[in-house]
Amino acid sequence: MPRAPFRSQPLRGLFVTLLYAVAVAAAVRAARGHAQRPALREPAVYLAGTALALHAWWLAAIVHTHGGFALTLADSASLLGWLIGAGGLVALCVPGFRGVAVILLACALLLAAGTGSLPQIHEYAAPDWPLTGHMLLAMSAAGLFALAAVLAVVLIVQDAGLRSRRPADWLALLPPIESLERALFAITVTGFAALSVAILAGFLFVTNLFAQHLAHKTVLALSAWLVFAVLLAGHWRFGWRGRRAASYTLAGFGILVLAYFGSKFVLEVLLGRSWG
Repeated sequence: MPRAPFRSQPLRGLFVTLLYAVAVAAAVRAARGHAQRPALREPAVYLAGTALALHAWWLAAIVHTHGGFALTLADSASLLGWLIGAGGLVALCVPGFRGVAVILLACALLLAAGTGSLPQIHEYAAPDWPLTGHMLLAMSAAGLFALAAVLAVVLIVQDAGLRSRRPADWLALLPPIESLERALFAITVTGFAALSVAILAGFLFVTNLFAQHLAHKTVLALSAWLVFAVLLAGHWRFGWRGRRAASYTLAGFGILVLAYFGSKFVLEVLLGRSWG
């Protein structure tokens, strides 16, 4: 079944984008008044949850029109945004992390705005269930590492701010660096497990994993896996943390973005083909 008319997509997503914007504003208000008025969290949670539910419904409708789990480049970025937004919703419920929730929900808003912005230029073949599972695991890992990357950026900025002679007032909205680091490594471990299973599933179920149009994707994904493996080994064996841990996280996520979105850009935009 073909995608809904291209001109209708911006109108369909306008409400979702606006709802995310209102959720971000409510999260900012909750973060600023978290100590004095804990009840401010509830509107932000409800708004963010509603935005995520509508965003998920929209993405599900797009997947269904393709006849299987296959998304365009913009829609894949939107799915990544949904995963980041889900992390923002969780952060709203964790004491001290509402400032981080604002950043995560803002990222979700930006990525959701592009949903459906690219027309379907060719038909998508519906993948079988093993391949669908591989793709879902890969996107879940990417979403988790995106969360870790945002936390890594926040950690670097917070560390630099605290080292300055006059730290900015907004740093008080962020959790302690130790809490950020614990969250960073917890998410990284989960993402690493998901990526490991996704790569294993790829070797088991993708018959042309090293074909010409997928070889660079496979090599980059394995490179990202290696970077995260080194990071976790260094953390457990040598106590790596702080800026070093953040740098490894950003490097691994950057390679993973190239592996999936770079490959998707080449296949869809330059070659007019599709795979995942």
